[in-house]
Amino acid sequence: MKIDLLHIGLILDIGFVILAWVLIRFSRVLGSLLDLIHRPPLEVWLRLSGWIMILGFSIPHYIAVAVFYPNIADPRMLQMLWLFRSFSGFSLLIAALLAFVPSFLYYRWTSQ
Repeated sequence: MKIDLLHIGLILDIGFVILAWVLIRFSRVLGSLLDLIHRPPLEVWLRLSGWIMILGFSIPHYIAVAVFYPNIADPRMLQMLWLFRSFSGFSLLIAALLAFVPSFLYYRWTSQ
C-alpha cells in the first residue's frame, strides 16, 4: 500500500482549514453584533460550521487523496475513496448551510 503524504490536494485542505478558522473568528464578531442589536445568539452555528469543515471535510479529504488515490487499482480502495469523498462532500454541504443561516438572519435583522 502506497501513501502519498505531500500532494496537491493538501493545498485545498490547508485552504479549508484557514476558511474554518476565519468562520470561527467571524462567529465572535457576529456574536458581539447580535448582542448590540438585542437578537438571539446564533454565533454557535458558525463555530459548529467551522469545526464540521475541519473534522468532516478536511481530514477525510486528506485521507482520501493521500491514501486511497495512490492505491486506486485495488477495488476496496476505490470503494473507500467514494465513501470518504461522499462523506466529505456531505459535511461541506452541512457546514455551508450552518454558516449561511446566521449570516442571512443578521442581514435580515439589520436591513429592517
